[in-house]
Amino acid sequence: MALCTDTPEQIRAGRAKHGAKATLLSDPELAVTDLYGLRNPRNFAPGRNGVPGFRALPIPTTILVDAHGMVRWIDQSTDYQVRSSPERVRAALSARLT
Repeated sequence: MALCTDTPEQIRAGRAKHGAKATLLSDPELAVTDLYGLRNPRNFAPGRNGVPGFRALPIPTTILVDAHGMVRWIDQSTDYQVRSSPERVRAALSARLT
């Protein structure tokens, strides 16, 4: 599951274009992002849909949560274009499942 700043319409359009298979949840106003303190104070993206200016972005964050809701691993990037690699996530899963 992933949270992104795209609207539901943008998620639907991007799913076909990029072949995304994960469940994507929309957070265009960063409400959930702010709830968890994950707004990136240094990174902004250009406005969209003809709206000039800039919009805030979240810190790219991958969180491994167990069945009891406990955070078991967290990985964050300082670059808004970089996400946790599948190999890094698999290694974290393996380390926490044993």
